[in-house]
Amino acid sequence: MKNTIKYTIVLLVTVLLFTGCEEWLDVNQNPNAIVDSPAITEDIYLIGIESEWVQKISDSWYWWGGGIRAWTCYYSRQQSTAASFIISPGHMAHQWNCYSGSLKHAVALYDKAKENGHNHYQGIAAIIAAWHWFMLADFYDKAPLEQAMKGNEYPHPEYESQEELYDYANGLLDEAINLLGGSDGGKPVGDDDYMLGGDISKWRRVAYALKARQALRLSYATGTTPEAQADIALAALSNAMTSNDDNVVWRHSAEGGYWSWVYDDMLEAYTGEGMTPNIFFVDVMNAFNDPRRHVFFTEAEQGGYKGLRNGTMYDEGDKPSRFKWEWANEEFPDYIITYHECKFNEAEAYAFKSDWTNCQTALDEAITADMMWEGVPADSITAYLAQPELDVPNNVEDAQKLIMEQKFIANLFETRTTYFDWIRTGYPEYDFDYAIQNVDNTETFPRRLHYPQDEIDKNPNTPPLPNVFTKGTSWDNKPRK
Repeated sequence: MKNTIKYTIVLLVTVLLFTGCEEWLDVNQNPNAIVDSPAITEDIYLIGIESEWVQKISDSWYWWGGGIRAWTCYYSRQQSTAASFIISPGHMAHQWNCYSGSLKHAVALYDKAKENGHNHYQGIAAIIAAWHWFMLADFYDKAPLEQAMKGNEYPHPEYESQEELYDYANGLLDEAINLLGGSDGGKPVGDDDYMLGGDISKWRRVAYALKARQALRLSYATGTTPEAQADIALAALSNAMTSNDDNVVWRHSAEGGYWSWVYDDMLEAYTGEGMTPNIFFVDVMNAFNDPRRHVFFTEAEQGGYKGLRNGTMYDEGDKPSRFKWEWANEEFPDYIITYHECKFNEAEAYAFKSDWTNCQTALDEAITADMMWEGVPADSITAYLAQPELDVPNNVEDAQKLIMEQKFIANLFETRTTYFDWIRTGYPEYDFDYAIQNVDNTETFPRRLHYPQDEIDKNPNTPPLPNVFTKGTSWDNKPRK
């Protein structure tokens, strides 16, 4: 709720600042002559839509309700009810609510920019909208598409398949790539683009990066093969992000209380010392002697780095590590997509192709990029990569396992890829009973979300509720061990 308020304030303040209060008050004073004020232009929309987009991403990460961060074993609640994995139609319904928020507004920006011929704004809006359609497909499988954007014209929108949602979103990305490769149409994007500062070449690379991410989501989908999806991903990645300078993040200010959600959770961890890492996550890092431990964690009371089983209390004299305040601080950014994710995706794609040389190169580049982003010294990076444990095995399954373990570490508190990657690949190999006290399901966390209860009650086209522990969405087809 606090983050929702913050991002809403950003949106409202932005509109007031850019339009001027008098112009804002003059809009639509006559109910018989409702008009779109000329002052409400694409540049006014964009920063607010970006803030809504980022807020939609961080919605699923809350720790106190047993959200995705608890499921993926990054964080442990000390001496508290553990995340049970049991969800209901009301759990995380805010993802669905993008239909009346961030997705709706991205589509409105797209339509406005298209009408005005402002191509670069249209391209950016297409990318943001595409991200939302992919998100709905990955969380819910079937979902309404264009009918849901037409309000009272379709009070009971029909549901489209995951394949149709993916095709639509990929079409938007292709359109964005074309639009961003040409003229701006007379209205260049500027500082109103808070995340990338109007750098259209970066936005174009983001479109390619998202195409690659989603291509690999379909690695085990019916009607395709991992090798075929690898070819699609590699083609996109050849035009995608090229360095950490391309990372798409929302940077928070330490001033005024507009903090990152990570810092808010540090304040609310009920330990007096910030959040506690999960024992499983720390064990994975310890197994590789990872130098990022010094960046992320304090040392445990008995030395070294030690996590905590979710929902338990440590013994006296054996206090675990905590996340460091200087790392999980007020300015911790919210993430959309990163360069190191692109390199991990490249490594997995080369593994599917049994191209072990390029797979190793991409994996080393992915780890290096994340460690540089986290400020790890160059000599520590070199020593880490020299370990035999980081040599890519020459078989797909073991190579995928190594890549996903390293991607799991690098994705700490960033995007949702850990959640979706585990459902898709089965890696890292979680031990839920070891990591979480009294977990209701020791085999899997929920593999998809329920439809919200309000949608079930009001829309007769809503598909039947699935067993979220049996199967996720349509691409969830890899045999489980």
